[in-house]
Amino acid sequence: MKSLNLYFASVMALISFVTARKVYQCTEDKTIALTFDDGPFQYTSQLVDYLASNDAKATFFTVGKFHFPFAVESPEYQNAMKKAHDNGFQIASHTFDHKMYNDTNLLRQTMTNQDNFIEQVTGDRPKYFRAPKGNCEKECQETIESWGYRLIQWSVDTYDYEIETSSSPQIKTEETINILRAAFAEERDNYLILMHDTENITVSNIVPWIIEESGMKEKGYRFVTVAECLGEKDSMYVSGKTYGGKYITHNLTSGVKATHKLSIVSYIIASLVLLLLFF
Repeated sequence: MKSLNLYFASVMALISFVTARKVYQCTEDKTIALTFDDGPFQYTSQLVDYLASNDAKATFFTVGKFHFPFAVESPEYQNAMKKAHDNGFQIASHTFDHKMYNDTNLLRQTMTNQDNFIEQVTGDRPKYFRAPKGNCEKECQETIESWGYRLIQWSVDTYDYEIETSSSPQIKTEETINILRAAFAEERDNYLILMHDTENITVSNIVPWIIEESGMKEKGYRFVTVAECLGEKDSMYVSGKTYGGKYITHNLTSGVKATHKLSIVSYIIASLVLLLLFF
């Protein structure tokens, strides 16, 4: 009986492990996913031009109303986001107002508002999402994933958002580069890097160092979108369209079905593995 109880406990633990989908790192070898939170902002267009000229892609986790002037009210910022999208960069969601809510209705509202904004500007609806400050634990994660989103974290935090609080921008730039230098020295299979296109030093100094001076390109690493670094290059977006702020085709439902299918498959796999181990 004790063995049976242990078996079922192990099944549930393994299911939990298999179905966990919060992404902390890439899966494709020799890939570096540069990600930028909190934009679009005044430096975003410059960043897109620079990366495109160096055959590098990136992912932007965008916000509609955060830094003033708000992106949702700024044609300049919207044009930057559209340019990024049209040049093959990935546009993802970071909520509409850079807030996470415990209330499911409020959370759904900020997610939907940002999806609508992104689709209005780019023509595509985002599938990938990063919570502000990464704050999305188990219950939040389950909710977000049930709506069909891919929840993205990071494997390297550059702490570039602390630049403004540093007494010396030059020192902070050096500190940030040292973080990256240490991470790159490990020559990991891949990297998922957190930065912010709202920081001038990031766009003007840190990104050029990564591309031109880090030596990673020479070692065979490619700078790609998050979707590509996960082997999902052709599924960056969902196909549902909205008109007047309402869903016409609600493809997020298919994401719910996919999650349920994953749970069933995971249960079967976990059961078979543990049967072999216990009996």
